[in-house]
Amino acid sequence: MRITQSGLRLVAKDTPGCLWLFGLVFVSSGTFVLASAPFSAEWADFTGWERTAILAIGIAHLGAGLFLIRHTPATLLELDRARGTGTHRLRHPGDRAWTVTQFRLADLRDIDVLQSADSDGDPAYTVRLVLTDGRELKLHGATMSSKAPAERKAADIRGFMELKEGERAIGRTSERIGDR
Repeated sequence: MRITQSGLRLVAKDTPGCLWLFGLVFVSSGTFVLASAPFSAEWADFTGWERTAILAIGIAHLGAGLFLIRHTPATLLELDRARGTGTHRLRHPGDRAWTVTQFRLADLRDIDVLQSADSDGDPAYTVRLVLTDGRELKLHGATMSSKAPAERKAADIRGFMELKEGERAIGRTSERIGDR
């Protein structure tokens, strides 16, 4: 995530280009297998199980690549203290337009780091905005594997917003760190 600040305006932009490229490698390999294998000279010598396995590998590669690309959106957050507004944009590859959420900065309850588990069960971290109406806006499509960089990004945005030090959202409720 890249954060830029200019006066009373902050822009946080995250484009998971490496994940999209990785997904594209799988899409390409799956497409290659599905397009070339049935037309090869050896195809006639393969048994039914071998043909099924080749097609299954091609379909799995194609599907995994498309899934990876589609499920890692680009995000753009704009906070403007001069106008008192915030805009969160989310765009999945293949969508024609951004999904836009606008809010008043007065409705911003907190910026925190959400911890979840990845597919291996390891901790994964996501920076998110929590609004007073309960909406949670994630600031990047792909999770971060290390907590420290995620906390630094959240602290940068918190500092821009001049939120009280030591206050953060835990789950869906807000509490002060000293109150625990």
